[in-house]
Amino acid sequence: MTQSKHFHVQGQTVVIAGGSKGLGREIAIQLTTQGAHVTILARSPGPLEETRKELLSHTQSADQVINAAAVDLTDPKQVQEFITSLATPPSILFIVAGGTAAQVGFFANITPEEIKSCMDQNYFAAAYIAHACLRRWLQEPSADSNSNSKRHLIFTASTAAFLGFPGYAAYTPTKAATRALADTLRSEVLLYRAQQDIRVHCSFPGTIYTDAFYEEQIRKPQLLKEMEGSADNKGGLTAAKVAELTLRGLRAGQGYITVDGETELLLNNMRGSSPRDRPVRDWVMGMVASLVWPVYRWRFDRMTGAFGQKMGREEWTRQFGEREE
Repeated sequence: MTQSKHFHVQGQTVVIAGGSKGLGREIAIQLTTQGAHVTILARSPGPLEETRKELLSHTQSADQVINAAAVDLTDPKQVQEFITSLATPPSILFIVAGGTAAQVGFFANITPEEIKSCMDQNYFAAAYIAHACLRRWLQEPSADSNSNSKRHLIFTASTAAFLGFPGYAAYTPTKAATRALADTLRSEVLLYRAQQDIRVHCSFPGTIYTDAFYEEQIRKPQLLKEMEGSADNKGGLTAAKVAELTLRGLRAGQGYITVDGETELLLNNMRGSSPRDRPVRDWVMGMVASLVWPVYRWRFDRMTGAFGQKMGREEWTRQFGEREE
């Protein structure tokens, strides 16, 4: 594959936080086939070792380095120890850890502990390793200034960063926070541009057909399934396809990456000060979105109201109990 001046991976050292399963695993495979040295991180040693062996079968040269490390990304001490232990800092950090299988549900139905764990798994897990890696980069600046010496920090948010569907009340704030962190760091790293070239990116995948997706369906409210299309397994992509499209966006030099038309509309309807990689197209998409999404919002509100009426007062009372006087 032809290397890009924006995102060069052959011979580069890549760390993938959340690289043992799903999207992270597919990104790891594709980067390995493109000649990168890849280290995957996750909490569970078993899936890590299985994926590491899979990656070894995709290496392109005998000197390609493939590693795996069991790290609890929600523990800042473990994250810092891992980053410090590296002989040299990575050139590229992908942050793909997270999910919502255990916390999906209407806000009143989930527990405070589930709200906290969702923020830990999706936001703090991303923030801790981004923080540790950035500090290591600043301690050890890149040796030269050519295009291959760029350092890349790639967050993974979600379409949910722009769209609050009923049932994702624990999840959507974590992805909105991830987007806000990416926005802030994109600006902050300009402080260090004279020292080194650090690029911050954020991808916004929608529904991805992984094992975690199917586990999520067990707890997912029917209303949420109907709104996002997962009731009929519509509108999603495989993890391999999302990985391919994400890497294509990086090679094109995009800061914010979408992999489907609906998310691109939502992004451009809510872009604010976030970077515009294709200004004219983004402006047109924003104008279209300003006309399209109010119609969708009206439809979703009607669906929610109708679902509530169908459930009825007796069902809600059964779920939550009568309020004590």
